[in-house]
Amino acid sequence: MERIEQELRFKHKIYNSGSSSYYMTYIDGIVINPQANLKTYTPQEFIVDTGAAITILNRRLSLLFTSQTPIIDYVTIQYGGNSVKLPVYQVIIKIKGIEFNVPAAYDKNMSLTSLLGHFGFLNNFEHFGISKKRKRFTLIR
Repeated sequence: MERIEQELRFKHKIYNSGSSSYYMTYIDGIVINPQANLKTYTPQEFIVDTGAAITILNRRLSLLFTSQTPIIDYVTIQYGGNSVKLPVYQVIIKIKGIEFNVPAAYDKNMSLTSLLGHFGFLNNFEHFGISKKRKRFTLIR
């Protein structure tokens, strides 16, 4: 049984006054493009997004994708009221020493944190739990 446990990271207060705040399921990982033999040398921040169907990589990872990297598919992603068609690549994401082969959409315009979605990542796990009291989340497979 493999287990990934991570502390929830504080982002900001929901309201300017009061004590309401929220924590997010952020995790760091190395992204590897096996076709081009390229990887990130510093860990990239991801949000574990239970509402995302597919992993989406942001523009900071542009150096991983060359014109030689095969596109395995295209996917249309809905951001608010806009939709965009994105190329999908096969990548490896290494988190806490565990490698995941993940199909990931690449959005060259996305400035937000990259997202880890269900297909190829979350669907590898039997359990995803969050403890607000302990301020931790756990993935078990």
